[in-house]
Amino acid sequence: MLVFITAVSYWTQEFDPQQAIPPRLSPYPRNEVLVSESTMCLSSNIPIKPPPNNNIHCPQKPIVTVRQNGRLGNQMYEYVSVWALAKTTGREPYIPSCMIQELGKIFRNIPVYPLSYLAYCPLQEHPVEVTKDQVVHSNGSIILPNYIQLPTYIALFVSEIRQIFQFKEHIIDKFLHTASRGMKNITFVGVHVRRTDYIGYNKRKYNASPVKPDYFLRQMNVFQNKYQRVMFVVLSDDPKWCEHELRGDDVVVIKTNSPVQDLAIMSACNHSIIDYGTYGLWGAILSGGDTFVYNLTNGGAFVLDSLLQNWYIVT
Repeated sequence: MLVFITAVSYWTQEFDPQQAIPPRLSPYPRNEVLVSESTMCLSSNIPIKPPPNNNIHCPQKPIVTVRQNGRLGNQMYEYVSVWALAKTTGREPYIPSCMIQELGKIFRNIPVYPLSYLAYCPLQEHPVEVTKDQVVHSNGSIILPNYIQLPTYIALFVSEIRQIFQFKEHIIDKFLHTASRGMKNITFVGVHVRRTDYIGYNKRKYNASPVKPDYFLRQMNVFQNKYQRVMFVVLSDDPKWCEHELRGDDVVVIKTNSPVQDLAIMSACNHSIIDYGTYGLWGAILSGGDTFVYNLTNGGAFVLDSLLQNWYIVT
């Protein structure tokens, strides 16, 4: 039982919005709600500041929310899973304030309401923590599973998601202009290479060996044959491996030491080559264009391939 659900209550599936009476807001936020919301965050040391109660939206329907877990790619998936599920099921989306703070440092538009709004709201029913399999069959207020990925819902709204995840101006990098070396009409292909922690993870989860250089080189050859001028922008947690294995006059290996900056660069490319992991997957989604995905069965990118145009699974 989550601590959060013992302190905050929500509308049930029996709620009829046509018979709704505008909620009467509490003049002061309930501290126990704010404390409980902090348990939904990666760090309980992040203070949850209640918004002024003259700008509060209380839910009129069942809600959907999620815990903050993982790094940037995971949190983008958690956020957009709440948002997309709300759009398709008629629920109202709320996310922890800490996630809004984290994503709000990077992206211009984070429209989902914070859970701290509920500290002012008169509510009636506890949300239910559900498994991924139960998401489709649940009608009431729910808390999505940790590290949730809902590619079948997300694929419906890819264009809108690209508008949500627009980088703030100070993060947008001019690197691609510099990398073009003054040449015009260059096609940029983002290449994401995930190694380090994923080598052991893939072995444990899928009994899979690391992707070999040949996978990347073959997909790079596809773009070299298709476009007259191509620049491969390689982003990786192991740049030394990339410099050794993916050498070429049309290859540049990025070393910004900033995951946010790297994602902004990849999203600015025209096409993508990725192996696995949520980070490369988000770079490809935000970039658009053709995407070549390594054939890792049951991975999030594997599912998206069957749902998105111009995504191709290769081995």
